[in-house]
Amino acid sequence: MKRGSIVVFASGSGTTFKSILDHSLQKESSFSVKALVTNKMDCGATSIARDNGLEVINYPASHESFLENSNPDLIVLAGFLKILREDFVSKYGKKIINTHPSLLPSFGGKGYYGMKVHEEVRKSGAGISGFTVHMVDSSIDSGTIISQFTVPVLPSDTPEDIAHRVHSLELEIFPLVIDSMIRYGFRIEEDSVRIDYA
Repeated sequence: MKRGSIVVFASGSGTTFKSILDHSLQKESSFSVKALVTNKMDCGATSIARDNGLEVINYPASHESFLENSNPDLIVLAGFLKILREDFVSKYGKKIINTHPSLLPSFGGKGYYGMKVHEEVRKSGAGISGFTVHMVDSSIDSGTIISQFTVPVLPSDTPEDIAHRVHSLELEIFPLVIDSMIRYGFRIEEDSVRIDYA
C-alpha cells in the first residue's frame, strides 16, 4: 500500500504530535509525517520533530510555500494555538482537521481552549465529556464533525481529572482517525464527513 502523507501544525508540548508521529512509524500505518509547522520554534513539539529528523517549518514565514510543494493528503492541527487566516482555510480547508477537547458544539468557540474547557464542563454538571475531530473552517471549532469519543465525568472529578481522561483517549484514538481517513478516503458532505470504509 502506498502511504499517504500529512503535515502537523503544533504549538505546545507535543504530546499529541508525538502520538501521531509514533503511529506513523509503525509498519502498518497508512501515512507518514512530512514535517511539523509551528509558530513557536522553541516548543516541545519542535524538539520531538528534530529528534526524529523531521523538517520544522516556521509559521507564518514559510508554511504556505512548503505546503504548495509538498501537497500533503491532510493538514493536522494538534494543539496549534493560532487562528488560521481565512484565505488559507479557503484554499486548504477540505484537508485541514483539528481535535478539540470537548463534545462540540458544547464548550467550543472563542475562549474555549486548554483547561478552560474542562473547568466549564465541571461547572456544567455534565456526566460525559470527550473530544471531537472536525474539519476546519473559517470560524472557531465550527467545522463539520468527523467523529467524537466520550469519557465519563465522575462526581469527584476535578477539571484536571477530566483533562487527563480526555487527553489520554485523544492520544490513543486521534492517530487512528487520521489513519482511517488516509487509508479509506473521505467525503465532506453537507453536515457530515464520511470515511469510505467500503
